[in-house]
Amino acid sequence: MAVEVPATHAVLAVDVVSSTQVADDQLDNMKTDLDDHLDEALRAVGLEREDAVQPRHTGDGVLLAYAEEAAPRLVEMLFHLDHLLRWRNREHRIPLRARMAVHCGPMREEGHYHRPYIVASRLLEAPVFRAAVAQCMATDPCGDKVGATLIISRWVWQNVVEPFRIMQVPPARCAPIRIDSANYQDLAWIHLPGMDADHILAQAIAMPQRQGARPVRLSAPVRRGTEQVITAPFTVAPGESAAVNGTESREGDRSRVS
Repeated sequence: MAVEVPATHAVLAVDVVSSTQVADDQLDNMKTDLDDHLDEALRAVGLEREDAVQPRHTGDGVLLAYAEEAAPRLVEMLFHLDHLLRWRNREHRIPLRARMAVHCGPMREEGHYHRPYIVASRLLEAPVFRAAVAQCMATDPCGDKVGATLIISRWVWQNVVEPFRIMQVPPARCAPIRIDSANYQDLAWIHLPGMDADHILAQAIAMPQRQGARPVRLSAPVRRGTEQVITAPFTVAPGESAAVNGTESREGDRSRVS
C-alpha cells in the first residue's frame, strides 16, 4: 500500500507586537487594521487570504498556508506590510507593529494538527527575536521606521533568501539566531527592515536588566566567521551558509523583553 506523502506548504504566521500592553478599547481597531493591511500586502505579491488553506486565527494574529512555490512571495510581503504599517503609524497615536514568520514543511490539507504551523509559531515566539523587536521599538517609539519584522526558518533561508531570490530581503541584512526551546531546536534568521539586524541583536542581548521586568534567557546570536562551523547540537557544513559559518557559545546572556 502506497504511503501518502503530504505536499509541502509555505506557511505564514503574523501577530501584533505587544498587544497585551494595548488598552482593551483599542484592540479591535488594531486587529482590524492589521487584517486590512495584511490583505493589501498579500495582494501586492499576488496572493489572496481566501486562497490560503487551513487558515487559523490566533487572537491577535493569523496563520495561513499556501502552496510551496508561494514561499518567496510570503517573504517579499514583508516589504509591503512594513511600508503600510509605517504609513499607518504616522497618523495614529498608538503604533501598530507586526511580527512575521515564514516556514515550509509537509502539511495535510485536512485535520487540525499541522506541524509547520507549530514551527512557525515557535519562530514567532523565539525570545531572541522578541528581544530584537523590543529593541527596535525602543529605538523607534513612533513606529514610523519599522512596521513589520521577519523571522524565517532554515528551509526558507536556504531555498529563498540566501540564493538572493528576494531583492527586498538581502541575505547580508539578515542575522542568524539559534532557536533552542524545550521542544524545538534549529537555526533561524531575522530581518529588521531598515535596521542592522546584527547590531540590534547585540544591543538586545547587552540590554541591562530593568527593574520589574520578567527575566528571559537569550541564546547568543550566531557569530559570523570563516574558520569554524557552529557547535553542537547543530551541524552546518562549511560553505552551506556564509552567514552561519561561525561559532556559537552555548551560554547566553540575560536580557529583558518588553
